[in-house]
Amino acid sequence: MAGSSRKLSIDTLRGLACILLVGFHVIGHDSTAGLRLPHEHVLPQINDALALLRMPLFSFLSGFVYAWRPYSGQPDVFLKAKVRRLIVPLLLVGTFFAVLQSYTPGANAGQYDWRLLHIVPVAHYWFLESLFIIFMLIVGLEHFGLIATPRRFALVWLASAGIFLVNPMPIYLGLQGATYLLPFFLLGLGSNRFGEKLPRAAVMLSTGAVLVALVLYLGLVARTLPNRAEFVALVISVCACVFLLRCHFEVRWLAWIGVYSFAIYLFHSMFSAASRIALLHLDVHSVPLLFVLGLLAGVSGPIVVAMVLKRVPGGHLPLGESKPKRARPAVAVAPYAETGVPKQN
Repeated sequence: MAGSSRKLSIDTLRGLACILLVGFHVIGHDSTAGLRLPHEHVLPQINDALALLRMPLFSFLSGFVYAWRPYSGQPDVFLKAKVRRLIVPLLLVGTFFAVLQSYTPGANAGQYDWRLLHIVPVAHYWFLESLFIIFMLIVGLEHFGLIATPRRFALVWLASAGIFLVNPMPIYLGLQGATYLLPFFLLGLGSNRFGEKLPRAAVMLSTGAVLVALVLYLGLVARTLPNRAEFVALVISVCACVFLLRCHFEVRWLAWIGVYSFAIYLFHSMFSAASRIALLHLDVHSVPLLFVLGLLAGVSGPIVVAMVLKRVPGGHLPLGESKPKRARPAVAVAPYAETGVPKQN
């Protein structure tokens, strides 16, 4: 895959992941969140099924993108960059979200123990804490060369999959989430670092066949979705991520959304909730309309916020970006050299 084409396909998958995530929070995970629909409704059932793809895909893409600019042997520089990228937005936007959710009438407010804020993760911002833990682990793995060759990488990945299935960690500080995300992050990293050596057609055929077989099994035999930490769920998520990557989808409007994936992750639930609250106050109760408008608000609102923040002093901080460099004043260049002869281009 050529460089520009590869980035377009990755941004397309990022855009898809954003749509899935925003849709999840618009619908809600149970009858007390989002649109507060009964579980028998088709939308919550679709939501449950897509749990096998949503966060695994986000983590998979994080690992894939990391492999473009991996750890280069300077732990202080690397971890400082990750603090700026993950922890600062967590503290700024995550805290703002908790306050806003707690004091906004009509919001599906959580019960926060303010003394343990972010020790017990806030809503979907657990992903930022968990990803930071993964990056700290990656420093060690890279330093000792444990993911430098396909064989070593495979052993580390199998170990991460075993921990995933046991999931012994507590929820505090995103530890449990890190255990859950790690196999998918490593899979994305490995797909970038080693995956191109594998034939595309064979990978697509094998992962596609496994996906179809497992979907048929779940639909016709088990007739229930697996828990996200079960072996079947792991296999489905792994195959789905690899299959989507190898499809090389390129959809420009999705890729454009994908460019703003981090801002959408940070701010989407504020806008989707505001859309729902406003529409219900206007006596709009159509579930399809509430869903579509909530999805549009959850995607477009954060994009506008990102555009505005990029133009105000300090706006780079909640976006996890480095401080914009000041443009140097233009230096006037004389059109002629000292000899009076025009300079040659």
